[in-house]
Amino acid sequence: MKLMNKDELIAYELKFYFMKNKLKEGEKLPSERDLAEQFGVQRATVRSAYKLLEDEGIIECRERSGNYIAHRRMISNLDRIRSFSEKLEKMGAQTRSRLLAFERVEVDKELNKSIKLPLGTPLFKITRIRMVVEEDRAVPITIEYSYIPESKAPKLMRFDLEDNSLFDILIQEYHHIPKKQELTIGIVYADENEAKALNVDKLTALVKKEGITYDEKGEVLEYLQSVINKEWVAFEKEDPVIKQKMEEVLHGL
Repeated sequence: MKLMNKDELIAYELKFYFMKNKLKEGEKLPSERDLAEQFGVQRATVRSAYKLLEDEGIIECRERSGNYIAHRRMISNLDRIRSFSEKLEKMGAQTRSRLLAFERVEVDKELNKSIKLPLGTPLFKITRIRMVVEEDRAVPITIEYSYIPESKAPKLMRFDLEDNSLFDILIQEYHHIPKKQELTIGIVYADENEAKALNVDKLTALVKKEGITYDEKGEVLEYLQSVINKEWVAFEKEDPVIKQKMEEVLHGL
């Protein structure tokens, strides 16, 4: 039986600590100095333990900020990528969209952290409320913020984005095939605007989904941020990996 090195032992102890205290994604972890004092070891040993956990995807290191519980990233293949409309129509539901804004923006430092495109890259930002029709009334279930590189879909503003699927437009009009998605899923609490848009109380728990869709060339096709009424997340559960993550997130509420 192989004996654990000190850094491996500390990494193991930290995993137990995370589970015992039910730490959530995004929570900040103790500093290297504090843990070194707690375990009676050198800071380099703690740094090595944190690196082991980072390599496993359990934590993430943020430069000049510290270590945090990582947001789990999930990858879906082409056969699992479906648009909002497709997912609900497959369930026999009728959908509607309300376009709130269509803007031309550029990648700034904040967006660059997520979308990994050069600063100044022109994007179309599309803000929509997505709804499902129930007994002749449209029930809002999610707010979506889609960022599309302008180079991928020039003159996108000429299309009707309330009555047409954005994915269908990208595929049929621009011949870009969604090939892979990277997703993170977590919980946020409704601010005043989100509460009003989704007809929920302020600070209601919502499911937040962020993701990048890549095309057949491996290039960014869409960066999506969405907040979803948790009572309606069932439509997101086709993918077993996403289903498991959704259940983990909701179980933690």
